[in-house]
Amino acid sequence: MKNALLPGLGGPMGRHAKASGPWFNPLPWTILVASAVFAVLAVRQVPCIQTDATNRVDAFVRLCYSDIPLMWTGQEFGLGNPPFGGETMVFSPVLGVLMLVAVKLAGALGAVISPDADVQVQLDGAQVFFAVNAVLLFVFFLAWVVSMTLMGRESRGTYRSWDGMLIAAAPVVLASGLIHWDLLPIGLTAIGLYQFSRRRVIESGIVLGLAAAAGTMPLVVILAVTICIALRGRGRHVLQFLLPAAVTWGVVHLPLLLRDWKPVLAYYQGQVGGESSYGSLWFLLQLVGWNVRGAGYLGFALLLVVLSVTIGWLFATRLKPRVGTLVGIFVFVTCMLGAAFSPQTALWLLFALVLARPLRREYIAFTVVQVVYYVAIWGYLSGHLTPEKTGNPRLYFLAIGLRLLVEAGLVVLFYRDILRPTNDPLRAPDWSDPLGGVLVDGENLDRLDDGGDVPATQSPHLVS
Repeated sequence: MKNALLPGLGGPMGRHAKASGPWFNPLPWTILVASAVFAVLAVRQVPCIQTDATNRVDAFVRLCYSDIPLMWTGQEFGLGNPPFGGETMVFSPVLGVLMLVAVKLAGALGAVISPDADVQVQLDGAQVFFAVNAVLLFVFFLAWVVSMTLMGRESRGTYRSWDGMLIAAAPVVLASGLIHWDLLPIGLTAIGLYQFSRRRVIESGIVLGLAAAAGTMPLVVILAVTICIALRGRGRHVLQFLLPAAVTWGVVHLPLLLRDWKPVLAYYQGQVGGESSYGSLWFLLQLVGWNVRGAGYLGFALLLVVLSVTIGWLFATRLKPRVGTLVGIFVFVTCMLGAAFSPQTALWLLFALVLARPLRREYIAFTVVQVVYYVAIWGYLSGHLTPEKTGNPRLYFLAIGLRLLVEAGLVVLFYRDILRPTNDPLRAPDWSDPLGGVLVDGENLDRLDDGGDVPATQSPHLVS
């Protein structure tokens, strides 16, 4: 029941009661919960940071592995090597800029950066580097949470959505939030979609172009939004959205391309290609005896087929999916067909799920299989789920299979929402798409820009 109180605390709200005031505003509570969860996440990572050069830490056993402190020593930031430069491109351009900022801040906060730094000095610097990155990534995590609160279900005028809480309190974030820097492109993508939901098409394109320069998954999101616009015959809006996104992405890459285009090309070839690795569909097939060569390119080819068939079907049937639904399909299929499935990939799936179908049953099933997989992969990599340590590797294989099965089931539900829009739980008679922006002109948008309340009788229903 919408805006209901617990019976033990006074029962449901009266007919003339008004849900207003700080207790009914999701924004401060989602920020508070997000801050608490991220603080626990950061503290939980501390036991996995090696502090003694003579005492190696087994992060897999402790279930708190992170690439971040290892990057300080692995890329030799402590010896003065810059994130950019050299024969290979390790980071996306925007992430490389974040690395530059983090290295400078770590140096200012006491991390020693010197060509003569020994191993122990570098390990000391890695601790400072991790702390700096944790703070920076927390900012992008908050951007994700706040954006979802402002653009989720019921987020019109002065109304705010509780969907941000599905992110703020997510066990998936607590498990995988600081493995890598995925919160950077996710936060930027969330801001870009929020801009689109507020009918700021050009600004949305710019931010999403920046996000695409921070990670490759936003490219899929840009494609989904572009298709949603084109399906409604908005050629002008396609140009207003796609052109700024492309220009922004190109401008960010331009300095690297002018310096040497080969590392840039090699970087993106590496993102597409690659052999099958842990957690992927291809890795599971390899375990049962089918060794797929060039799994990355095969998965990419199949992805193009699936996306092309989906787009052709939408144009042929003239169906108009919600932006969140199409983003959900594109992101899920991309992750499922990839050559590898790192645990932090679950963050992108969570991002897509809350946009597409943030319902209780789906959210719980998704969370359970992702957390089980998170535990299973560290058990497998540590050797505890292998015969060498009397473990059973079938448990890891089962975790992969269950995760893929649930993800496939969610994709089927996303397609069903497109095929049967009247049964789509996130659609309302007067509001067909929470993220629609210019695509839902005429649906009570006069109250959106002036900040006025939407009458309760016209507010979309909250589905649990």
